[in-house]
Amino acid sequence: MPLHMPTVRKVAENGVRFTQAYVPAPVCAPSRSCLASGREYDKAGVLTNFGNDYPTTQETFYTRLRDEGGYHTMMTGKDDLTKATQLGSRVNYTGCSYCVEGDGLYHQQELGFADGLRYSGKDDVIDTPQPHEMYGLFLSNHTVPLPNGSYISAWDSHRACLKGTDTSICTTATYPQAYYEDHFTTVNALQLLDRKPSGKPWFLQVNFPGPHPPFAVTTTMANSVAGRTWPQATDYTGDNPTTCGDKEAPNSDYYRCNYGAELENIDSFFEQIINKVEQLGELEETIVCISSDHGEMLNDHNDTGKTLPWQGSASVPLICSGPGITKNVTRAFPVGTLDLSATFLDYAGVSLGVNMTSVSLRGVLEGGPASSYKPYVSSGLNQWRMVVKNTTSDAGVVGSYKYICCQGACPSAPTTAPGPTNGWTQMLINVEADEFDMHDIAPQNPQLVEHLRPLLPPLYSEGCKKAYSP
Repeated sequence: MPLHMPTVRKVAENGVRFTQAYVPAPVCAPSRSCLASGREYDKAGVLTNFGNDYPTTQETFYTRLRDEGGYHTMMTGKDDLTKATQLGSRVNYTGCSYCVEGDGLYHQQELGFADGLRYSGKDDVIDTPQPHEMYGLFLSNHTVPLPNGSYISAWDSHRACLKGTDTSICTTATYPQAYYEDHFTTVNALQLLDRKPSGKPWFLQVNFPGPHPPFAVTTTMANSVAGRTWPQATDYTGDNPTTCGDKEAPNSDYYRCNYGAELENIDSFFEQIINKVEQLGELEETIVCISSDHGEMLNDHNDTGKTLPWQGSASVPLICSGPGITKNVTRAFPVGTLDLSATFLDYAGVSLGVNMTSVSLRGVLEGGPASSYKPYVSSGLNQWRMVVKNTTSDAGVVGSYKYICCQGACPSAPTTAPGPTNGWTQMLINVEADEFDMHDIAPQNPQLVEHLRPLLPPLYSEGCKKAYSP
């Protein structure tokens, strides 16, 4: 893979890299709500991206860090915990008498943040003709030059670039690196670090909007990967170029090329933030974790985006380094990003809140056996649920196995996937041997299926059991 991410590699060399990390729900708001609440998908209170905001009566791990641990908790970027109302702009900031458009303060205190610079990401920024949140308002306060010598609002050119509606105003000059949202997020992260109180423990979560569709990259970013060839999508019948060409303008044409460009771009921003912590003299006392709220299909199985039980969507990077964490270690068993909340509380010396089911990764980060962690991880969304566990197949093969149960057909499934049986579909995948979910081995492993199925929520365990009963 021709991907250059020296900062991520350095963090991995100084810490632990998990090769089988899964999100609790592979879409923005539900995944982030699970992390915030320390609860599994069905218990976290946010089932879809736009159904409702995070319930503020439900305690977050950020609140516990702040109120029980005495931490200065900071948040920047698209935390998506108020995604449904777009940081209150859709409901006129109901319940927040001091909120004004673009300040990002909606429910900030209730969610557990002592300080924050919060806003929307990508499509949510531009879903209205006029800006309604912090990043859009930032753009609207700046102008960029057009080829004819006149100037246009950076908001208008940004919106045109992401929507692909008017190439005449989407140029190298009108879509510059300095106004790219991940750059804006880095500036805000550094600002929060600069203004945090001295002598007080702190927590900072930086939520980069990229990499995320639409993959509209600047000309500089596009050309940074020119000449490289990425692996072709698996189980794909289309014709999306994977060799990156030189570009004279911003674009969103090359799906994998632009995704790679966005990844390398944020790697440079990781470096800036870590360097800032080092300049403050606090890096030796700081735990750094890099992960994501969901993956990206990148045309595997003829699909893009997330929301699916397949590896490209539900499995993400997870790397942590810091004091007490073993160095240059790779752990190859299933873990959940949901458990970062318990991990951070553990290192802060703060107990879990009521009904939090997150389990600390501290033991395995510090060299403990896989058995010191929980026995399996779960994920789900909409009409499917799955469980991943390191166990033994019916033929005695030890490995990580993923059991999936879907109501109806599994969404955007591999072309080799089975169809529904009595209104339900089940699949069993050997994760290590089949990283693209192409081979359902459930028929050959009835005992393993019977072992994994009860680990799902009752609706799904009973649904698939009845559907596949003789």
